[in-house]
Amino acid sequence: MMSDTIDPNRQVSSFVEETLAFAPVFEEFGIDYCCGGDVSLAAACEAADADIDDVRAELRTVQATETDESLDWESLSELTDHIVSTHHDRLREELPALEALVHKVANVHGEDHPELEAVEREFVALAEEMQTHIQEEEDDLFPIARTIDAGESLTDAELQTVHREIEGFEDDHEATAERLDRLSDLTDGYAVPAGACASYRSMLDRLADLERDTHLHVHKENNVLFPAVASAIDADV
Repeated sequence: MMSDTIDPNRQVSSFVEETLAFAPVFEEFGIDYCCGGDVSLAAACEAADADIDDVRAELRTVQATETDESLDWESLSELTDHIVSTHHDRLREELPALEALVHKVANVHGEDHPELEAVEREFVALAEEMQTHIQEEEDDLFPIARTIDAGESLTDAELQTVHREIEGFEDDHEATAERLDRLSDLTDGYAVPAGACASYRSMLDRLADLERDTHLHVHKENNVLFPAVASAIDADV
């Protein structure tokens, strides 16, 4: 169990690594704990223009009321399986359905809300990039994690490329974060406009949910999986 003191000098990603229930607090204050999670809590609060005392108070409330919920995994294979079943499979189902909804809302409401043209354009690009990205992870990196678990030797090509692949996936995550930020900006933080129909409201709710889930997804890869794979590779070299 974590100490009651929420250390402002502690790396912000480490809070979510230990207790996933902290993630909604960081979402509430607009604090980046995934792609930008390698800075202190104090620095993250400053970057998000969030009052650190308010953030620490909310984190203490979660700490006092929530049971520990951490990302427990006994092997790299178990961790990759968790990511696929919890996040990748969800994206394969949600992205095409949400894209159809975005097209529908843009077609019906685009005249009154011209920003929907840009929302549609950004989401189509985002969906394509995310689907390509998760497939590349499952084809290129996740098998390496399973090879490590099996105690088998990696090929020279795998050893030479694994760090480069991880850097490429991290770059993809940065690009995804930028697209999600643009979608949030275009929709005024997914605010529901006056007179919005049920489909419009559903689109905004699902976009907001996609953003939250992607932050947690990226955190699990950037701050847990990728360092574990890199450490195992370096130890074996």
